[in-house]
Amino acid sequence: MLKAIIFDFDGVIHDTFELYYKLHLNFSPDSTREYYRSRFEENIFKHLKKKNVSKETQEKFRELEYEAFKDLKLEREIREEIEELSKKYSLFIITSNSQKNLDLYFENNKFTGVFKQVLAEEAHTSKSEKFKTLFAEEDFSKDECVFVTDTLGDIREAHEVGVRSIACTFGFHEEERLRKGNPFKIISDFKEIQRIVETL
Repeated sequence: MLKAIIFDFDGVIHDTFELYYKLHLNFSPDSTREYYRSRFEENIFKHLKKKNVSKETQEKFRELEYEAFKDLKLEREIREEIEELSKKYSLFIITSNSQKNLDLYFENNKFTGVFKQVLAEEAHTSKSEKFKTLFAEEDFSKDECVFVTDTLGDIREAHEVGVRSIACTFGFHEEERLRKGNPFKIISDFKEIQRIVETL
């Protein structure tokens, strides 16, 4: 029986791809959208380490990101779907974003208290480790939850700990790329989540 739904934030709850890509161009003006998408085929922090991206650059990106987050609005339909899901399941977020950004986003959108716990970059840079943290701290196992995400890298990290993924084509990665991770289901609309989880 399903007890918990774990959401990625970027590309699922809010599609931040174009925002991030434009911020990225401040540091790598010749980068293409395809290159930027490819960075998320693995854990983004592993990618940054491989590319020797300095801590200073990462911190500057976070500063620009925070300023941009001040204007982001949660879509009404997504808000309503999450509220409905929260009536039946415990909801969590596992994200590579910062706690500061998410706190700002949910406070500005008056949508606090819906998610039982948010595990952001500060909790760990590995999403598979953040899954383990939830299993240790919360009352559910890998078989009693599902992860909703939009990137191949996330699907791969969920597989590392045996968590099923619902992959979204409306975020950073398209269906063909997502299929490489063999997710449990692939959806093209946020509203499909409720129908799928009710069968688990």
